Amino acid sequence: MIAAFRRQGIRWRMAMLYLCIFAIGLSVFCTVLFSYFKTVQLLAFDTTLYNFAVDISSNLEMDQYGRLVVINSNVADAGKLFPFHLGKSFLEIRDVEGRPLRHSRSLKDRNLPLDAMTMSRLLREKHVFQTVRAVAIGVKSTSSELRVVTYLAQHSTWPEPLILQVAVPLDLPLREQRDLLVFFFVSIPFFLLIAGVAGIWMSQRALRPVHDMTLKARGISGVGNLDERIPVPEPEDEIRELAVTFNSLLDRMNKAFASQDRFIANASHQLRTPLTILKGELDLLRKSNPNSEAIREGLESAGGEINRLIQLVQDLLLLARLEAGRDTIPFAMVQVDEILMRVVARMQKLARLKDLTVTTQFSAEQPGSELDGQVQGDEELLDSMFENFIENAIKYSPNGSTVDLSMKVLKGTIEVLVTDAGPGIPQELRQKIFERFTRVHPSNVIPGSGLGLSIAGEIASLHNVRIDLSEPPGGGTQVRLQFTRA
Repeated sequence: MIAAFRRQGIRWRMAMLYLCIFAIGLSVFCTVLFSYFKTVQLLAFDTTLYNFAVDISSNLEMDQYGRLVVINSNVADAGKLFPFHLGKSFLEIRDVEGRPLRHSRSLKDRNLPLDAMTMSRLLREKHVFQTVRAVAIGVKSTSSELRVVTYLAQHSTWPEPLILQVAVPLDLPLREQRDLLVFFFVSIPFFLLIAGVAGIWMSQRALRPVHDMTLKARGISGVGNLDERIPVPEPEDEIRELAVTFNSLLDRMNKAFASQDRFIANASHQLRTPLTILKGELDLLRKSNPNSEAIREGLESAGGEINRLIQLVQDLLLLARLEAGRDTIPFAMVQVDEILMRVVARMQKLARLKDLTVTTQFSAEQPGSELDGQVQGDEELLDSMFENFIENAIKYSPNGSTVDLSMKVLKGTIEVLVTDAGPGIPQELRQKIFERFTRVHPSNVIPGSGLGLSIAGEIASLHNVRIDLSEPPGGGTQVRLQFTRA
């Protein structure tokens, strides 16, 4: 049953849930109301019965022979004392010891119940109410149950009190209770039917914005219309939050597809250039005179373009790894100074080609203290990040200049500075250079794929490294990398 309920749509489930809550609440309300009605009804009935017993006792009198007689002529003639008919009631008079003295003809040879406990209560409370079944005392009545009042009657002319018992049928209260139950059994299903229809209508109205959002989202079927957005409802509720979240998802998807398109276009262009050059060099080799000098130069040019393709493919694979996110890259404790020394040693060959000097300076905030450059990260990625920044500084520095590399261990951070004497980076381009295939200078001036700084920026973002670009007093570019210490 639960599985069938879960298979239904949310609209029907909301309607059924609303109907169940309404049914339970209505049933509880009717039960409490019926119980309260019975209590109040019985209390009113007992009050009337008590007054009836008092009226009967006030119309009784003993004659000179000790017989009980009715002194009210209306009772004797009509046989009725409002509101109960004497012919349908059962009366019995006992002495103070509980011995029967007189009883109505309707009782015949039967007696109304009077036990020791009732006698004890009667002497304390002066009247006691009981509900007995007619078959239990062996009498015939219009109702299966009788309400009995046992009343201690006293009169100034009587030598001692008398016990008056009056039993009347409960047909009127039972009929009223039965009528109320019939009303409940007829009206509750009718109310539940109305509530069910209202629940379905309310659920449809409440979910109308979701339906509109579904139709709108279904219409966004291609990349070309990712700029369309879901209408946001005015009320500040969960539906509005869902629409805003969905629109935010569309924004991210639109940016991702745009970035992918740019990446594909740029990558195609960057891959096409070395391939075209490689094809031209090979064609030139095929058409030229087969002397060793031309072959050597052509093969050297082709080898350079192949190396460029290999580096470009490696950069693209590294970018794909970075885009997979931090969860796919295991971090460990690494030493920043050791990575820097390894990268500097590897870059010495490139620096010698331009007659450059790469200086290093490592220091701590407290002079003489131990140099602790530990951070959480991936050693291979940090190696690639430092290599890109240092290689970029060497490539853009003039021949015979100096590239300064320094690392300072502070109290909570580690700062790495890479300073070159190159042409510098204009202020408006300092953030743009981290975009893919973006270059400040044309590729025919400074060779490169345009992915190095983009990769370095992605690695820095992955390791929560802050990057600041500035121009030192002597000109050039200074890159400040700020790590959080482990």
